[in-house]
Amino acid sequence: MGMLLHRFTVKPGHLDHWLETWPAEVTLRRRHGFTVHRGFVETDAEPKVTWLYSHPDHTAALAALMTDPASAELAAHTAPHVFRNVTLRPVEVEQLSGPGVPARTVIMRRYAITGSWDEFLAIWRRIVPVRAQYGFPCLFAVADREKDLFTWAFGFDGDWDEFPSAQRGYYHDPDRIALREVFDYMADYAIHPARELPLP
Repeated sequence: MGMLLHRFTVKPGHLDHWLETWPAEVTLRRRHGFTVHRGFVETDAEPKVTWLYSHPDHTAALAALMTDPASAELAAHTAPHVFRNVTLRPVEVEQLSGPGVPARTVIMRRYAITGSWDEFLAIWRRIVPVRAQYGFPCLFAVADREKDLFTWAFGFDGDWDEFPSAQRGYYHDPDRIALREVFDYMADYAIHPARELPLP
């Protein structure tokens, strides 16, 4: 399965207009054999969309998608509402849960990885179950080793302004304290609130 991470920014004040095109974006890719797994939109600053879809031969499927007249038509329709900063990259799936009841808030995290990917992932895999014990289940995690980027998200049954206090117990857990060396492998990171996009 070739997984793709698709990411771009919606212009301020244009999210509602772009959301009207979301079902068409999903339908178009399904018509070319893609499986659309999950989609999210960050809700602070300019809205950033992150979504995941896969295909057994994503290179050929993308080529067919790009030559489909419906693709050009949809791109023209969405162009006034989005910036031209699209990133579409093949990624390795570390974890991917199926869509369920949407979390009240999704916490989107992106890490710039430095050093050994294998050592980073060995620590991160131990972090995930500790987070889950505190009500932060992992929704997906993917690695772009070529670009040294790791993107993942977890759910939180609360509001963004409640998140710092909600995770205090997690960070004071001895099992989490023992994993602080994860920061040895993170040159930089970004954390944003998001919400899940329903799949049509």
